[in-house]
Amino acid sequence: MKFILETVAETQKTSLAAALDFTDSVLLVVERLTQLNIEVSRAAFEQSSEMTLLCLNGCLAEGNAFAWHTGTVSGVERFSRYCQAISEMAQAAKQ
Repeated sequence: MKFILETVAETQKTSLAAALDFTDSVLLVVERLTQLNIEVSRAAFEQSSEMTLLCLNGCLAEGNAFAWHTGTVSGVERFSRYCQAISEMAQAAKQ
């Protein structure tokens, strides 16, 4: 009878250790995913802020914040150039 109780106790000890290891692994994964999510969100916010500033600086007249700049290049072409500039900046940052 003593042998059976010792075997059951040892099995439960091993099962608890395995459950502890699994829980630690899950918590590490959740922590890393949260960190990655924060980093990606911050990078996306920074890039969208930079793009907004570039668009505002390029599309609005310097002296009047409520009037669109009436240059020879259309707004779509200017916006396309700024989007390309942002894309190039993002690729340069990755390297």
